[in-house]
Amino acid sequence: MKKLICHLSLIALLLLSPGCGLNSISRTEKTEPSSTTAVAAPQDTGSESSYYHFSKYEIQKDRGELDGALKELTTAVKADPSSIFLKKELIALHLYLKDTVKAMDTAQTLVDEHQENPELLIILAKLKQMNKQEIEAREIYQKALQLAPDNKNVYLILGRMYMENRNTEEAFRLYSKMADHFPDSYTAHFFLGKIHLEKQNPEYAEKEFLKTIELNQELVEPRFQLIGIYQSLDQESEEPDPRIISLYKKILAIEKQNLRANLELSLYYHHHGSRELAARRLAETGKKNAAMMGISMMAAKEFIGSKRYKDAAIIFSGMVKGAPDDSTLNYFAGVSFDALKQYNKAIRYFLKIKNDSEHYKKAIVHVAFLYNENDQLDKAIDFLEQKHGEMPEDIDIMLYLGSFYEEKNALPQALEILTRGAELAKDNPSLLFRLGVVQDKSDMKEDCISTMQRVIALEPENASALNYLGYTWAELGQNLDEAATLIKKALTIKPQDGFITDSLGWIYFKQGLYIKAIETLEKAAELTKFDPIITEHLGDAYEKNNMLEKALKMHLKTRSKLKNDNPELIRKIERIEKLLNGHE
Repeated sequence: MKKLICHLSLIALLLLSPGCGLNSISRTEKTEPSSTTAVAAPQDTGSESSYYHFSKYEIQKDRGELDGALKELTTAVKADPSSIFLKKELIALHLYLKDTVKAMDTAQTLVDEHQENPELLIILAKLKQMNKQEIEAREIYQKALQLAPDNKNVYLILGRMYMENRNTEEAFRLYSKMADHFPDSYTAHFFLGKIHLEKQNPEYAEKEFLKTIELNQELVEPRFQLIGIYQSLDQESEEPDPRIISLYKKILAIEKQNLRANLELSLYYHHHGSRELAARRLAETGKKNAAMMGISMMAAKEFIGSKRYKDAAIIFSGMVKGAPDDSTLNYFAGVSFDALKQYNKAIRYFLKIKNDSEHYKKAIVHVAFLYNENDQLDKAIDFLEQKHGEMPEDIDIMLYLGSFYEEKNALPQALEILTRGAELAKDNPSLLFRLGVVQDKSDMKEDCISTMQRVIALEPENASALNYLGYTWAELGQNLDEAATLIKKALTIKPQDGFITDSLGWIYFKQGLYIKAIETLEKAAELTKFDPIITEHLGDAYEKNNMLEKALKMHLKTRSKLKNDNPELIRKIERIEKLLNGHE
């Protein structure tokens, strides 16, 4: 076991490091060693002295016998309760043993005994942070800073805490004071710039970021911030801003492989008339993609993840030109054009993806859905049939193929492919649920019930299956109490789902509880913005409760929402009109 280093130096490194929880700017800030109060190691004054037990502690510690080491160190502290050194050692040992509560208790004891010692206050504050006691930690840091106003570490830690809690006014005061105490602190000026940006003072922010760069020429983040300022001030100009180009080039001189700068500069060229230059840069980046692991994923997160789809399409289509066979680049190009609803372009990129790529199956699904969204359902089915021939036991392809056959109302084909899929994947709840729906539509009610029960056995919290089974029983007039239990459970999972609410209302209707049915169905109608199936249910409930005018109004609303006339609904309307006119 490696020897433990549990002296004050470890505590300083562990607790006072300005990089803990801070961003890259403050992690690079040089800090002064924290001022320390001289503390003596235990002195040898006898066989039972603190020194004796401390020595035994070190031996036990070096052997890895930590329980014994803790016992000896605790005894040493009891023998010399005034020793700051021993208590710091005890804090470090508790931390090594991952007992932050005891470490914090020991630190609190030290602070109670030495209330004006800023170093001890800082240790306690960091322990409070580690124990998620943020408010108390801030208060202790503030007191430590009052006692030691030249401790740069505390400025860095406390300033970041203010920023994380959106307390910009306190952060502004703190960083202003830090800049006064430490004129060479680029961290202080950087965060003052960030705060000025939040306050929408770009001219002051610009000065602070320029000062940050003056103090540390190797920082890239303040340059990105300046780029953002200059772009926001000159959004209408078609001419490129030489300051922006210069900043990007300086970032790339500092970090040659900075993906963000490389891609954003390419976009800047593209949007400001230098499209050939942008295309060359992107193609070159595409060539490097295979060697630079993760480059495309980083770009996807940056541009697709933030819904900058136009920029994403420019970037990935440009990179593909440099690496036309790269499946990952083609996939993200397809996703980008899909998001822009440029479906034909998206399909072209998806179809370039190789079958050994991790994106291959996702691309297949994308293409099938894009064909369908372009009113080419038959083409989507033919495409999936082709892929099913290549991968005859792929469950996902069978699921989507069955779903498309169901959408086409080709129920025998849907039933055949989904049944085969269920034989191959007996524990796949998604495929089983789809099979159950198709069985229901094929008038195979008992099979549907059995299949939905299998889904619920696999996923007891599957609200869709709970609702489907409960509603099926309600329609059949069977097991109504059990159906109600299923639907109520589904509503605990999706309490604002109007269709599940409708199912409960329909069960009440079937049970003859018409008042409860009306209350529940009215809520369902509101939640679904008066879905026609639900409004017809509500009309039926009104009629059963002899609320004929409301029943007629609701059935007429239902009829207005339907594309084709429903003979049964027309008969209901005619019957109620006769009753209202006194003809029956």
